[in-house]
Amino acid sequence: MSASADLPVRRGRAAIAHPVTAVVLGGTLFGTAGVAKSFAPVGASPVAVGSVRLAIGALAITAYLVARGTPMGSLMRMWRAKATVVAAAGAAAYQPFFFAGIGYAGVPLGTLVAVGSAPVFTGLLSWLVLRERPSRAWAVATVVCVVGLVLLTGVGAASGSLLGVALTAGAGLSIASFTVAAKILLGRGVGTLAVLASSFGLGALVMVPVAAVLGLGWVATGPGVLVALYLGLATMGVANILYARGLVGLPAASAATLTLADPVTATALGALVLGQVLAPLGWVGLGVICVGLVLQGFSAARG
Repeated sequence: MSASADLPVRRGRAAIAHPVTAVVLGGTLFGTAGVAKSFAPVGASPVAVGSVRLAIGALAITAYLVARGTPMGSLMRMWRAKATVVAAAGAAAYQPFFFAGIGYAGVPLGTLVAVGSAPVFTGLLSWLVLRERPSRAWAVATVVCVVGLVLLTGVGAASGSLLGVALTAGAGLSIASFTVAAKILLGRGVGTLAVLASSFGLGALVMVPVAAVLGLGWVATGPGVLVALYLGLATMGVANILYARGLVGLPAASAATLTLADPVTATALGALVLGQVLAPLGWVGLGVICVGLVLQGFSAARG
């Protein structure tokens, strides 16, 4: 079976709606990661949790491909491609950039910079590398979403250091690098699962030794293993499969903006599951992000 065999070709109106739906569903699953992480045992390093999440996602997707007949060697040979190396670097670098950044900048500002900068970086990189010139509709929808993020996270809490802002911007650039590199591989006919298995596998080889140094004893506990499995299978495996499948039929910049369903989901779950209180201005921000997502969704479907 070829590496691209898992990419069915779809025609007609259903094919137009599918990429948008897939990316939004993927972004929704991404948004459950923060709440799931809160159930990890005390003392579990955020970087270690992120590394285990990456490794489990890579193992699950790789095992599925191998079981379907894809040779392991073909996935490892993809590591020679520059695009695979960049995608792996983006997937691996996000965790330390983000978690270290919010330590300096604080969670509200750090989240705003990381999540809000990712679509902007993706638009610029896709323009420079892929020659996908961002549309005016994308720019409008992205600005609307970022304004919503500003209201949602509360810039009044944005008293973090310049270092924290730089680190969380690095997290946004990591997301953008992964997206553009994955788009290059998909454009070459590589299957979505093969792209994810090869890039996540290479990234995990770098990050797991770091996690081992930070400590992995928490994974051996009941809550630890449940959290690790959910993060790896759902928020890394299934979420990225949906995101990559949508990326096949969308410009990279549009896909990145649609993943801003992530903070909407995270906020809703924080209020419902963790009892977090959202200020009135935050609810306004949540609504503004939803408006931006709808604008981007309709624009992408028409395109």
